[in-house]
Amino acid sequence: MYRTGNPLTALAGTILLGLFLSLSGCGRSSQNPSAAGKESPAAAGGTAAGAFSLEALTALLPPDGAAAGWRMTGQARTYGPDNLWEYIDGGAEGYLVYNFQGVATADFELAEARRQAVVDIYRMANQLCGFGIFSAERAPDANVVDIGSQGYLSDNALNFWQGPYYVKVTSFESGDPSKLELLGRAVAARLDADAGMPSELAVFPSEGLIEGTQRYMARDVLGQSALKNGFSADYKHGETEFKLFFILHDNTEAANESYRVYHEFMQQYGKNLQDHSGEEFPLFSAQDPYYGTVVTMQSGKAVLGIMGLDDPELVNEYLKQMASKLSLQDLT
Repeated sequence: MYRTGNPLTALAGTILLGLFLSLSGCGRSSQNPSAAGKESPAAAGGTAAGAFSLEALTALLPPDGAAAGWRMTGQARTYGPDNLWEYIDGGAEGYLVYNFQGVATADFELAEARRQAVVDIYRMANQLCGFGIFSAERAPDANVVDIGSQGYLSDNALNFWQGPYYVKVTSFESGDPSKLELLGRAVAARLDADAGMPSELAVFPSEGLIEGTQRYMARDVLGQSALKNGFSADYKHGETEFKLFFILHDNTEAANESYRVYHEFMQQYGKNLQDHSGEEFPLFSAQDPYYGTVVTMQSGKAVLGIMGLDDPELVNEYLKQMASKLSLQDLT
């Protein structure tokens, strides 16, 4: 258990602050001061934001012959932020959170196998938003496939993301999943975006990382409606499973507020709070009723922490690694 004087208190002296740089989250373009006025490739997902239109989105649907045996039946349909609920009533809000811009959807048929499928191409604001909605819907035990930036496949569904695009290929019948993959790859080949991963994910240390558990949360980080622009990943050390997280802010004042909000929440609902908020790098630990031991610290414009790990030495090591990686990316 954590106590005053444990190795965590030595952490403040070992972390270097990074350079000042404006941060951005899902839906806002990130800009480096040296490139003012230019939208970063990551923020645009490889496509100029002004180039988007619902009509252009339908052009990304594969024509007959692009995927062997598959052909489109009927007309493509499009929906924007104002009427997405007409297509996915009850699920639209989850997409709007990630700055949804539009979706093109169409029916396809594989005559030889008497199989039908629907292709949905969702366009979000940028690469981070595309990853965010994909990671929000990805199942922990998903069968990962190498398509786009990342994808997963079952007998009747293929989901993947690439740049600002989130693609869903859903079949009405179960069958050979490779047929769905053919259709999905035909879509991926037409997307005007690179198949890269968000650079922020490199902040997570590799040791103990459970691949496929990285997530981006545009809001409701740590279950707090006031906390936004957060990242998390699951880890395992021996038999112990735990979670690492960090939240990015535009300035130190905003990070101060996030730290304060979560600190006050743990004061009210947590147990055994040990407070080192007066240090150069504010830090506290407590027992969360759901996650177990929680250690949270602030480093400049970032708030970071660990849930469910009791070993002070390991906690220190992971926090130092994350803080260092955040600094190297100029995110603190």
